[in-house]
Order: sequence, then structure tokens, then C-alpha cells
Amino acid sequence: MIWSEFLTTAERLFQGTTEADWRSAVSQAYYAVFHFYRDFFLARGLNLGRSGQSHFNLYVGLLHCGLSAAARFGSRVDDLRSERTDADYDLNQSFTQSLAGTAVGNAKKLVNDFQTLLTTVPAAQIVAGAKKHLQTIGRVP
Repeated sequence: MIWSEFLTTAERLFQGTTEADWRSAVSQAYYAVFHFYRDFFLARGLNLGRSGQSHFNLYVGLLHCGLSAAARFGSRVDDLRSERTDADYDLNQSFTQSLAGTAVGNAKKLVNDFQTLLTTVPAAQIVAGAKKHLQTIGRVP
């Protein structure tokens, strides 16, 4: 399976008619972004790990990679992760189709904006900076 299939599923669920559809759309949108970035790092030799630690490693690695243009993506990924957490766990709060649409749009933008960034910032610099920080804080070998 490839990361973009999560985004396709998120778009379909966003068009659904139930709160469960919309909440699931946010979750799928986040996982599309997560796997996009995870694949980006892994293809360049940085394994962010498995399970919960990999989510933290992803946004912290981006946030502290030493390149301000790339660091902004760390906060944006974490914001989307927070939206996913709300959608998945805060069931006592109502959740609208509009919130799902915003999350799906943000996911698309996160991927597109990063791909645009890679036309001006070398991927190797981003990965090296993220790896250095994650090693410094003892998150990766």
C-alpha cells in the first residue's frame, strides 16, 4: 500500500454523511501525511522507528532539522496529528464535515508544499539535520 491511498480514502470519507465518516476522514488524512514523510525519511536512510515513537520522531525531526523552511512542517504535521487525536478520541464533542474538510485540505497542502520545498532545499540536508537532532536527544541510533 502507498501513502496516497490513505488520502484517497480520506477524500471519500469526507464526502460521507455521518460523523463517523468525517472523523475517519481526519484519521486517514493524518496517516497519509505520516506515511508520506515516513517514506521520505526512510528512502534517505533515516528510520523513524515503529509505533508511537515514530510519530514523535517525525514532527520533532522536522521541527529541529536546522532549516527554518523545513522546520515549519514539523508544527503542521503535529497540528494535524492533534486533529486526528481529537477526531479519534474526543467522542463527546460534536464533529462536523467542515472540520474534516479542513483536515483533508491541510493534509494535501502539507504534501504539496513539502514537494515544492524540495525543489529549492536539498532533501539530504533535511534528513541529515533531523537525524542529527534525533540522535542528540537519543531517539534514533
